Amino acid sequence: MPRLEYGLKTGDLTEEEMVKLFEKALTRAAKATSDLHVAKNRKKLKKYTGPFGRSTPDAEPPDYDHIYNFNSGRRGCHLFIQLYPNMERNGRVKFPQEGITWGMYIDFSYARELTQGILNDMGVQRPEEYALNFLRELTRLFPSKPVLLHRYTRGENRL
Repeated sequence: MPRLEYGLKTGDLTEEEMVKLFEKALTRAAKATSDLHVAKNRKKLKKYTGPFGRSTPDAEPPDYDHIYNFNSGRRGCHLFIQLYPNMERNGRVKFPQEGITWGMYIDFSYARELTQGILNDMGVQRPEEYALNFLRELTRLFPSKPVLLHRYTRGENRL
């Protein structure tokens, strides 16, 4: 699965409510797999206060109070999610689409070739299934469907 950038239209949801929905979607996705490493050791979203990195060496660093990170850290496969406000403290907007209040960056990759035996052990047919389970659960729980803003190609710098 490529790296993806989504926009979230949170409407009247508070930040706390949004984080709870993410936690619920991550828990449901973890329960949908038979991989005990995911179900027993699922980490929570972590609030991160910076410093925040630049997308490219010449880019200005983002100006946020905080963002949220999630990293499943699975054996050879991982799901990394970053939630960040669409508008920075200085008023700069990352994505101009109407109604988008938060951004969600997803990186699902695998560090090595996964044999059918490893996939069977994880309880999935394809490595991408855990990330797809999470997106499916988030879509069911979230008040509006996440908007795909950018699909990164291999080697492309993050926006």
